[in-house]
Amino acid sequence: MTDVEPRVKRRAAKACELCRRRKMKCDNEEPRCTNCKLYGKDCQYSELPKRARASRTHVAQLQEENRRLQARLSVGPSNSASGNHETSSPSVLANESVRVESTHPTDEPMGNELHRTSIVEPSLLAPNAHRNEAYSGQSSYYGRTSALFDEDSSDRRGVRVRGLASESTRRQLMGEAAHQRQLETLNYRSGKLDFDGITPEVGMHLLSLHWNRQHHSHLITYRPAFMRDMASKGPYFSKLLLNAIYFGSCKFSPREDVKGMHTQFRQRVRELLGGALDKSEITTIQAMLVMTNSLFALGDERSAAWIYAGIAFRMLIDLGAHLDSQTPKTTEEDLEIRRRVFWGAFVVDKIQSLYQGRPVSIQEADIRVPILFQDQYEELEEWQPFAYPETQRYHGSPAYSISTFTELCKLSVIMNAILTNVYGVKSAKRAPEQLAEDLENMHLDLKKWRDALPEHLVFDPLARGAAVPPPHVLSLHSMFNVLLILLHRPFVSEGHLHSTSRSIPANSFVVCAQAATRIVQLLRTYEKTFSIRHAPYLIAYATYVSATIHVRIAAQLGPGSEAYTCLRTCLNVFMKNQETNWAARRAQSVIVNLMKKMNIELAADEELTPAAAPPTSVDPSVSGNMEGQTTFSNPHTPHDSGLGRPESSSLPPPHDPIVDLDMDAIISSFIFAQQPQSYNQSDGFAPVFNKTNHEGVPLDHFDQRIDDGWNMLDFGVDGPFDDTLFGFNGPALDGMWQ
Repeated sequence: MTDVEPRVKRRAAKACELCRRRKMKCDNEEPRCTNCKLYGKDCQYSELPKRARASRTHVAQLQEENRRLQARLSVGPSNSASGNHETSSPSVLANESVRVESTHPTDEPMGNELHRTSIVEPSLLAPNAHRNEAYSGQSSYYGRTSALFDEDSSDRRGVRVRGLASESTRRQLMGEAAHQRQLETLNYRSGKLDFDGITPEVGMHLLSLHWNRQHHSHLITYRPAFMRDMASKGPYFSKLLLNAIYFGSCKFSPREDVKGMHTQFRQRVRELLGGALDKSEITTIQAMLVMTNSLFALGDERSAAWIYAGIAFRMLIDLGAHLDSQTPKTTEEDLEIRRRVFWGAFVVDKIQSLYQGRPVSIQEADIRVPILFQDQYEELEEWQPFAYPETQRYHGSPAYSISTFTELCKLSVIMNAILTNVYGVKSAKRAPEQLAEDLENMHLDLKKWRDALPEHLVFDPLARGAAVPPPHVLSLHSMFNVLLILLHRPFVSEGHLHSTSRSIPANSFVVCAQAATRIVQLLRTYEKTFSIRHAPYLIAYATYVSATIHVRIAAQLGPGSEAYTCLRTCLNVFMKNQETNWAARRAQSVIVNLMKKMNIELAADEELTPAAAPPTSVDPSVSGNMEGQTTFSNPHTPHDSGLGRPESSSLPPPHDPIVDLDMDAIISSFIFAQQPQSYNQSDGFAPVFNKTNHEGVPLDHFDQRIDDGWNMLDFGVDGPFDDTLFGFNGPALDGMWQ
């Protein structure tokens, strides 16, 4: 019987530099190993110096040093504050217990990372013990064109990118959030909270307003860390951020003495900002984003809002927050905060670009941050309209903050594509075929977003008995319909984005009309439930976008149409919302001027229909939800659809008022509205409506609390002001209401 030699597992005697540096298995193939071929690297080998074995004496010295360090730490943190930076800190020992996942090559795509890390981090419960380089104000990101770029630094430091949720991390963050929520009251009663010179009662009142409304819109501020560090002077609290929150909240206070403090908070922000611009800090970024939203709504500080936003974006890039990188010193709380702040900035960037008509600053192609927020504590937390004092009856609802913000981030990615492809400087120079293809693709993206909404975020304002979600959910739906109009309206005029197909302008106008009416339905729900008086500026902008469509339909269909009543609703929203957002006057002035040009006369003595009146039927052309509306037909060419075939039905469709419209006149109105001349009846577009034509006709089903502003056509605004959507807050109307 022959002896069989045992198979010996071959192992490389030594690895090449790439495989050794990235801790990969090297097969020692010649002239290049498999890994070097894969990554396109030169396969090089170098001799490593032999490591001497540690002697007993050296081991004994290390053990003695370890005992001394442990004894020093057991005395307490007070002894470590003497300035000896060579001594190990508690965070260093705490991080030794963290199990760090293996380093992955930076060339791997993020989606291929299958490993999850189950981390038990003492530093999560005491994150103030350390601050890594990204939070110390030092720049931590340099791209490949920089002389400071180090290709191998990420491998040495163990930087990694995570895109997967971890149940253990979620539980840790939610547990810490619940614990810190309990400590808020204790810290307030014990006087540990730093309110920067104002009375604790006023300070807590303003913070409560912030957590109840602005916070849910963008999740820029992370409440557990902010309130904890407010008591302990930790890294996630600063007086600059505190006063930015004060400034944004005081206008929503029902107390007149608090409203009058806005000038004090504005000046305090200016004082603190000077010393915060020399280094990048998360709290400075948060403060700038909060101030951006607050200043823009004032109407007269739009430049400051734009500049503050730019500072925030620059600091985010400086910290490398756009790449979601994580070092072994970064806690899960750090990562959660960075993601929230980055995506909050991404949303603010798109909204400010839209409002002011300027290029976006953060492009999707330049980022690598997953839309993943693991602290779900606020998702099902009970929400009550504390910051909406005029709310009469609301039984409360889960806040749905995390899921709403997640969907807003996804919607902002689509908004980025719309602003770049449709409203970019060079968009008009693109081929008509490419424009039509982009229109179809982006419309499909919006449809997919709508279809993928979580069930608890789906809301139909016409459904009887449906529970009304919190205001930030209504704002989310308003933004969706705004984007539909932003996408399609330029294709209606054929002046901005021309097309080779005659059906595209008509089809796009149908989509705009449907979205405009859905916005008005959301406005009526908002007013009836929460009061439009304290709605955010996004609601005023959605109202303006909707009114630009209704004014064209109302000019042709007359006062008995749904478009006419929708236009009345929009005008009333402008009047009410000016009390909170002074910039709403600009939107009102544009619409009123456009109505004058189109000879739409509104009687000054009309009365609003009571809110309790039963709703009348809505024009099928502009009604209902988005179901089945992603494919739409041209009223003039029913079998030629720009984006698909209309759905068949065995029943004859109801009469569609939009078929009665002169589509050529509609298209012309988007072009001629930018000219200062008024329309004449001889133009064949807009008849003059006399109040005797609509006596006894129910004009509106809006809440009765909006009972003024019907004679607002006395608001004197004349001139060549167009109803542009992208950047209607430009300088053309500056000074009209100083």
